[in-house]
Amino acid sequence: MTAHMGSKPPSSGTLASKTENLERLLEGNNLVLREVRLEDSAQIIAWRNDPVLGKFMTREKLTLTQQEEFFRSYQARADDYYFIAEFKRSRKPAASIALANLDFAAKRGEVARLIVDPGARLFLAEIFDLLLVFAFAQLGLSVVVANVQSKNGPAKNFHIRLGFQIEKISPKAWWNGDDVITFRMSREDYPRLKQAWSALLLDAREG
Repeated sequence: MTAHMGSKPPSSGTLASKTENLERLLEGNNLVLREVRLEDSAQIIAWRNDPVLGKFMTREKLTLTQQEEFFRSYQARADDYYFIAEFKRSRKPAASIALANLDFAAKRGEVARLIVDPGARLFLAEIFDLLLVFAFAQLGLSVVVANVQSKNGPAKNFHIRLGFQIEKISPKAWWNGDDVITFRMSREDYPRLKQAWSALLLDAREG
């Protein structure tokens, strides 16, 4: 990972600071984060409308036009960082992931829009590591949360394996009536917890 956990002050919630932060994205052993682009819309729609990959995301299929409109609205938001993780050598897209609902005063953000290509599942820990380092070292956040549907067993288990703590459970808060578990990772806990799961970060290999 080409970054360290310094004492950078929290970023401000402006489009100018967003542009500046996006100029210094991180690379892992296999993947790099880059900002989502309009031309990623078709790939994102294919992921989201897949009956397996999109099972826990939406109740209806999205259209290309809807995704393109969402992208344009995203560009105007300073409290939202939307990424594609792609393989460094092939530049093949591996996943989408975002830091959304950013509260720079509270130094808090939320993991969102995570969809992992089936061919990149072994690299999920690296995707999260890139996002967490960006959140804590680049943006200066103190806490990152993730809202997970209670019935999404693999997602629950993965967050627990990385050391996320359960902050709260909101009964019947998902669109389908399922409970929502809010997981929490703090800036202070992250370096220690990463030592426990660092073996999940694979050496350089092509996906």
